[in-house]
Amino acid sequence: MKTSGRETFNAVIAALEPLRAKGYLTTVKDGKAVTNGAVTIIGTGETPLDMVAPVKDRDYFFDAPLADLNDPKYANITGVVSPVASTDFDKAVGKITVDTDPILTEDQLKALRAQIATANERGIGARYWNTPYFPIRNRNLVWRTLLREGVILLNADDLDAVTAYF
Repeated sequence: MKTSGRETFNAVIAALEPLRAKGYLTTVKDGKAVTNGAVTIIGTGETPLDMVAPVKDRDYFFDAPLADLNDPKYANITGVVSPVASTDFDKAVGKITVDTDPILTEDQLKALRAQIATANERGIGARYWNTPYFPIRNRNLVWRTLLREGVILLNADDLDAVTAYF
């Protein structure tokens, strides 16, 4: 959500009713059992965690801050609350300064691996946004590295490029 999460949240949840009625949504029951559906709703941006995590029976989830999962306020976040955790690649890993393979420095790779490991320990998948998009070689090397290291979602604004790449 790009608007105020508290003001927008209930309207977004209500708007899911047609998908809910048809049984398309991934759900969580009793705060434990996740049943995958055709569509998984993950609130990003300004989605309020306190309007997602305490709800034991729901069909929406929270996009946790990948780079901040070790912060005590996110200590109880697991894949039941947040199947995906995301962060800004540039801020969490750093700027790309080379155009060779490997594209990341040892320190950058160490940071990336630590963030992905923390998420995986809790049953959460990792996603990075704001990855390099140009030059194309760098973009492709970063995509390859992210996939090799275990991200579950590849963020891509250029859908034609990502389909051609794969």
